[in-house]
Amino acid sequence: MNMRYAGVLVLLLLLPVLVACQSTAQGQANLGAPESPVIMRVGVQQFTIADFSQRLTRDIGPAIEGLLAQGQTPAEIEQLAVEAEIRTQIFDQMLQDALLGRYARQHGIGVDAAAIDAEVLAIVQPAEDSPFLITTDARLQSAQSQLSFEVVARNTVAPMARTRLMLVPDEAQADEVLALLAAGGDFYALAGERGLDIGAPLNDAAITWLPTGNFPPEIDSVVFSTPLQTPGKVSTTSGVYVFEVLERDEQRPFDSFEMLRSSQNAQVFYEQSFAPWYETLLLDAQASGDLQIAENFDPNMVPLPFPE
Repeated sequence: MNMRYAGVLVLLLLLPVLVACQSTAQGQANLGAPESPVIMRVGVQQFTIADFSQRLTRDIGPAIEGLLAQGQTPAEIEQLAVEAEIRTQIFDQMLQDALLGRYARQHGIGVDAAAIDAEVLAIVQPAEDSPFLITTDARLQSAQSQLSFEVVARNTVAPMARTRLMLVPDEAQADEVLALLAAGGDFYALAGERGLDIGAPLNDAAITWLPTGNFPPEIDSVVFSTPLQTPGKVSTTSGVYVFEVLERDEQRPFDSFEMLRSSQNAQVFYEQSFAPWYETLLLDAQASGDLQIAENFDPNMVPLPFPE
């Protein structure tokens, strides 16, 4: 059986599938007779056909119900699923969740229990007739996603900089500010007196790392080429920015998945750094035997989760 591995499939609804297909000739293993329910092992964790069926129900069950409600027949939905290779995608997602979860455990990456509670309870609320709501499945799903997102962030890198910015009306005022800075003036005091950007940070500690693409366009290329800790200026359509790059890192990991997701070039960063990192993780797991996929398993043989 030849399976295809997409990119971070846990992000299927957030980022496009980004990684080219790969063969699993390595890492395949006959995990038992054809009737065996085991389809995959990652380390000591094993997954069965029942697990895969549950994943299908979770991931595309609501969509199938919606298509049926719109008048699509089961045969038409089956054809759509085959054309989109949806079963293979979900199997790849299941595999990737397992590999990233294993990586998280090996590297001491945990979850934020309070964030999981907030996420789950924002979606599922106890009813009057069921005050003791059981949310185990929802919490596990949230924890799995949180771990995967954290691994993605830690292994996606981009050129980043921490930069002071002060927007002033024109070149003349920019030159005055630069002269005052050269004479020992305080950047933030001057920004408070002369700056137009009332939302600018008030001190160095408030300046966060930003990846390339997240600065105003006219500033972006300058920020990543100018000498460090050397005030300069650049004209934009909004006015003139006085700036100073405090720190710069050409290959800095993202602090969080939210930081990655909100970045202008998130997909590019993902393709250039996380995708090859994950491919290496996958190939290493295959070569070491930590990943085994039953050669007698075909995701397309598992029925779609049509409602009974």
